[in-house]
Amino acid sequence: MTLVWFVVWLICDLVGDRESLTFDPVNAWAATLILCVALDLGRQHAAPVARRRDDP
Repeated sequence: MTLVWFVVWLICDLVGDRESLTFDPVNAWAATLILCVALDLGRQHAAPVARRRDDP
């Protein structure tokens, strides 16, 4: 997810206005980066999803 965020930010930065990442105060791009990193790291702690077995 973090890699996808980087690609989106890079395209927006090259096509649109230059938008820097500021963490003091946090702007929208930095907030979404923090969210993506948190989701990537939190995935390791999630409980495994039980899958159904198809019985013949």
